[in-house]
Amino acid sequence: MLIKSEKIKAFIIDLDDTLYDCSNTLVLQGRKRVAKTIAGLINCTEEKAYLLQQEMEEKYGTKANIYEKLALLHGLPQACAKELLEEFVRVEISNIALFPDVTDTLQKLKSQGYKLFLVTSGEDKIQTQKIELLGLHGGYFDEMMITDRELGHTKRSCFKQIMQKHTLKPEEIVCVGDKCDDELLTGKTLGMITVMFEHGRHYKAYLKETHKQVKPDYSIKHFHELLSNT
Repeated sequence: MLIKSEKIKAFIIDLDDTLYDCSNTLVLQGRKRVAKTIAGLINCTEEKAYLLQQEMEEKYGTKANIYEKLALLHGLPQACAKELLEEFVRVEISNIALFPDVTDTLQKLKSQGYKLFLVTSGEDKIQTQKIELLGLHGGYFDEMMITDRELGHTKRSCFKQIMQKHTLKPEEIVCVGDKCDDELLTGKTLGMITVMFEHGRHYKAYLKETHKQVKPDYSIKHFHELLSNT
């Protein structure tokens, strides 16, 4: 990947499955833990319950509440769906680590004069804990923002706030993330340069889409590939 543009002044970067492996750590742990509860509710093995969660996500997408779908399918009360979702997100956040090339890449981008912004979706408390455990409070980012959908926050509003506050135009910003139906779609519609990080369950879901919502301008498999753009 190679972006040749002297206009670039900033990078807006996602967190989960972009700076660290979320799909194979927290998501995996959460699904395995919930599988035990599901197995008891519908009288099946934990392995079957785990695979059922995967099947639900493949069928309804990564944004769907698969536990609501599962409850409907098996005639369970919706209260069960809520409890399963809460159990899934309560996974212990203790074994996560940045991808090996992230720290060095962020330092180099910063030293080259680029503004760096971290924008992540999720519950404020959980995302803040991730940021702290990953050591991202070390001055890499000019600003970090958490969009909590439960409170009505969106990445679009965050992106526009960043542009206004830091006097940036869309074409001066590179948006980096793994979700084409979230940050990359938002960045694209606002006129930013978009870069897909090819990793995790959202990327896998994107590959299976027949009619893709948005096509990123560039794709990378490793975070340090951003350095070849500048």
